[in-house]
Amino acid sequence: MKNEDEIRSIIQTKIENKHINTMDDLLFKFIFGKEERKHFTIDFLNSVLSESLGHRINDIEFRPTEQIPYNKADKAPRFDVACRLDTGELVDVEVQVANRHNMDKRTLAYWTYMYSTGLHSGEDYLEASPAITINILAFNIRRKAIVHSSCSIRWDDEPYRRFGKNLRFHFLEIKKFLRAARNKPASEMTRIERWMGFFAFRRKKQKQELAMCDDVISKAYDACDVFFSSMEERMNYINNEIARMDYRADIKDAEDRGEERGIKIGEERGEERGEERFAKLMQILTSQNRNDDISRIITDKAYRQKLFGAFNI
Repeated sequence: MKNEDEIRSIIQTKIENKHINTMDDLLFKFIFGKEERKHFTIDFLNSVLSESLGHRINDIEFRPTEQIPYNKADKAPRFDVACRLDTGELVDVEVQVANRHNMDKRTLAYWTYMYSTGLHSGEDYLEASPAITINILAFNIRRKAIVHSSCSIRWDDEPYRRFGKNLRFHFLEIKKFLRAARNKPASEMTRIERWMGFFAFRRKKQKQELAMCDDVISKAYDACDVFFSSMEERMNYINNEIARMDYRADIKDAEDRGEERGIKIGEERGEERGEERFAKLMQILTSQNRNDDISRIITDKAYRQKLFGAFNI
């Protein structure tokens, strides 16, 4: 096992070879959270939001990322990048590298805080600004092979009708992008795909190809060089990378030590999950009066699996 000095040396070499992690939160904030570089933020936001907003974003105003809790005992979010669009919408952009299995609760908590603090004392609720969260994830949270997904609140009996326009969540899943864009030239990528490539690509050759066909992203890579020219920023980045490596090692160690216990828990959870899926399938088939299928899934495992897939269970 390498000691910390050896690991630091390896990361330093990667930086010199431009093999960098553009999803590092410090680097991300440096590029997308500064007034002098907000043209990058506007370009990125347009690639994600212009279609759902129905208009382009021409300007933004950065908002404080450090939030004050309502009470001393409360927990307040610390946004990566927070801003207000020129048309009034509030936006929070977060990068998340480690999967702590709380993304749904986390983004909802961030949205709630952003939305509630956007309304000042004495203002009518009609004046509340729409709030949007964008989550750039280094892991998958959905089974579907969709690279960019979004959601809002909709009526149960009218799923195509939204409950207001003040809430929307966006998720960019980098691992899925890497698979989807494996053989796609940068010149053929859409705007949002190029930005996802900016976050996803680690190899120098991939970055060069992307930069050659996109001037904005080329300048964003130049901003990375500015970031690493500061010894303080460089050291903080290296410390972040080591912390992430330690976190992954701790998880692996815990998995190894708890293998036997984990197998037992996994079996129990698997049985519980299987029962939940079977019950849901039974409910669907019963509501559709498919009695023959109900009889068949009890004994035919292959057919049961087929219906699980058909109903996305």
